[in-house]
Amino acid sequence: MFFRKKEKNILDFNDIEHYALKILVKKDEEENYVPTDIALNYKEKFTEIAIDEYQDSNLVQEYILTTISNGNNIFMVGDVKQSIYKFRQARPELFLDKYEKYSNVDEMNLEAKGNKIQLFKNFRSRENILDTTNIIFKDIMSKELGDIDYTE
Repeated sequence: MFFRKKEKNILDFNDIEHYALKILVKKDEEENYVPTDIALNYKEKFTEIAIDEYQDSNLVQEYILTTISNGNNIFMVGDVKQSIYKFRQARPELFLDKYEKYSNVDEMNLEAKGNKIQLFKNFRSRENILDTTNIIFKDIMSKELGDIDYTE
């Protein structure tokens, strides 16, 4: 498949992700992966990095993100119950791991690796739609099925 795409001078999103990773990460003498000079420049350049639909990020995207981040400048938004891209290697457990580890913003722990803000108010749907959806999902969504308990 790769050779056919190369012959036709075609790239897909997956190829672009991997090329971006090659630009940002290299192997050192001990065969460890380390940031390239380009990645180090981006670490200094970006004061903030915002990620939407983080629950659908894959490992390549996560490596790109962590390689260009200074470690304290990432803002992620997502809802693991809306993860729909496992067939494209999305790893909702990346979201869940941070959700479990991060402190609630009202506890604002400056020593913590990250803080989370939970948004419970829905401004896009009417209450009757939400109530009906919650009744249905309450019985079918479980930790085993969707990696998270569907609760209040």
